[in-house]
Amino acid sequence: MFSREILLKNKVPRMLLKRKDTLFREDEKAVNLYFLTDGEIKIYNTDSEGKEFLIEKVSHFKFLGEPPFLLGERYPANSVIISDTAEIFRFSNEHFKQFMTENPDMLLKFTNEIARKAYNKTMKLKSIVHQNPHERILNFLKNYKRSNNLELTEKCIIEVTRKEMANSTGLAIETVIRTVKKMEREQKIELINHKILF
Repeated sequence: MFSREILLKNKVPRMLLKRKDTLFREDEKAVNLYFLTDGEIKIYNTDSEGKEFLIEKVSHFKFLGEPPFLLGERYPANSVIISDTAEIFRFSNEHFKQFMTENPDMLLKFTNEIARKAYNKTMKLKSIVHQNPHERILNFLKNYKRSNNLELTEKCIIEVTRKEMANSTGLAIETVIRTVKKMEREQKIELINHKILF
């Protein structure tokens, strides 16, 4: 989508963060839009009892916080660095407007990225509201592939833990473990060293 070169050329401020650093917190005013070029970030909510609900893991060359930034709202979730390091470019409102005005082809790419995220979130919500554990996990695996730009027919190792899968699907971890084992017996997935191949 966007390259480091074009961001550096346009003098977009760059940040280098390390594991466990927070990028933004839930309910903070969204004054910046972020673009991750290297590393991995966890986006999550916590309930009143402190239980985490994983929204997504974001890897390199992805935007973070677009809707609240564009609407002048507050961030609806927390974000924390989960890789050893992360390189992030930070757009202020002025930087963003100037960048998109000077690079109109990037605006279309940006719009497509927002549409893709909205579609994936709608599919995820549909899965949580209407489906049984087997279908929820199957949809989670498909959404994982979509968000990582992988073909649905292409098998890959799903780089998430059972706990993260439970947090993301709204299921109990025990339900995820039982369902994953059942899916393996039904040959819908494979398990390789406790990792899901799908």
